[in-house]
Amino acid sequence: MLRIHALVPLAFRLATLLLFVGRLAAGAPVVPVARGTIEDPGVAAATIVDYKWNVSEKEAPLLGFADEQLRRGLDRGLSYHLDQFRFPVFQALAYDEEHSRYLLPLLATENTPNHSIEFAETGVRNSYASTDGAGIRLIDNDSMKTIRTSDGTKYIFVRYPDGEFRCATIKEASGDSLNFLYAANGLILHGIVDASGRSVTFNYDTTGIRSVTQTWMAHSEGITKTWSVADPIKPIVTPVKYSHVNALKALPANAVVRQYTSEMAASDKLLARIFGGPNAVAGANGFEPAGLAAAYPFYRGDVIGDDGLERRGHLSWAMHLYGSADGTGDSALYVPAGFTLHSAQPTPTDAAVTFYYPKLGTLSDITLAVFHVADFQISYEGQRVRIGNLGGPGGSSLLYKHSHIEFYRGNTGLPSLAARAALRIDPTQVFQTQADDQ
Repeated sequence: MLRIHALVPLAFRLATLLLFVGRLAAGAPVVPVARGTIEDPGVAAATIVDYKWNVSEKEAPLLGFADEQLRRGLDRGLSYHLDQFRFPVFQALAYDEEHSRYLLPLLATENTPNHSIEFAETGVRNSYASTDGAGIRLIDNDSMKTIRTSDGTKYIFVRYPDGEFRCATIKEASGDSLNFLYAANGLILHGIVDASGRSVTFNYDTTGIRSVTQTWMAHSEGITKTWSVADPIKPIVTPVKYSHVNALKALPANAVVRQYTSEMAASDKLLARIFGGPNAVAGANGFEPAGLAAAYPFYRGDVIGDDGLERRGHLSWAMHLYGSADGTGDSALYVPAGFTLHSAQPTPTDAAVTFYYPKLGTLSDITLAVFHVADFQISYEGQRVRIGNLGGPGGSSLLYKHSHIEFYRGNTGLPSLAARAALRIDPTQVFQTQADDQ
């Protein structure tokens, strides 16, 4: 495991150099070119942008773009071939706690719609296999997961401080490899570098990716070029209202919740008042704030899988707290008074603190867990207790700062990952809005 983590800072240093040395031996096996599409939310759904990975073409930039200016949606559409599928490299490997399965999102091809590969237990310890008969396998080594296809290509996912498993390395059977570099605490994909030293750097502002810079060698000369991302235009999509601001976003086709209602908005506002400062924004009804940059999807509630089963999303029975609607602001972090036990210190990895309440809101016998607590210190302020600031370890990057909050039945302390799904309580049931909040 230490070797995998060691690759990331090394690759990051390599990616910052203008000139690179060393090339793979001539005549290396040709890696199949992976082509994909980027759906632009500002144009009709049928409009696509072509690109390719020049993995074996060592004197070309690693990513080949058809146009000089890129369209919005790069973070949603950039994909790499995975067997006969397309894996969106900005997406994380998820774990379905209720059904003990891993889920890997895939983009549509000519023959299949957007869906997920599901990996089920094989009966062999730490071994999972795809349920679609494709022969793709997953090996679970705790904080590292390795997906291997029938042609021998490996996709290595590493757990970052926020608990998400993101792709750190792709190793082709030919020997070609890509390392994925993450900024800050792993929340943002900063760039990609291959074994010959070519690099791709994603440059962000508060709206998401604004440009892509690539460096490579051609005819013994170092080259650097930047592709800008066009400004967004009015979406041509079916409008759906999202949380906290009047914005229109596309809703996933398999979303269980189809609309962000006024009742949900009132619930989120109440939770923001309970746990945050005057400008805090909460997401506890399956939707992120609409002003959030491209770090995460806007809908993170329950979805229906390809097998018809309902699957929980990251915010199904949990909430996020932000200091502003765009997810980048600062805020003090509070919990209600009335707890009788609490953690002495935040946990070392994701800065989680727990509080036990004989009665909390409308319910009794409740444990409250607050993740990503910064500057932890207990300070009573009337009916609330300040515990620090949001955006502690695992909850902060240049574009994304938050705390994650969950509620469990009983005096549980911090349950194991496997036990949390069965213990969670919907935050909107703990604190219910009154008529004057509607």
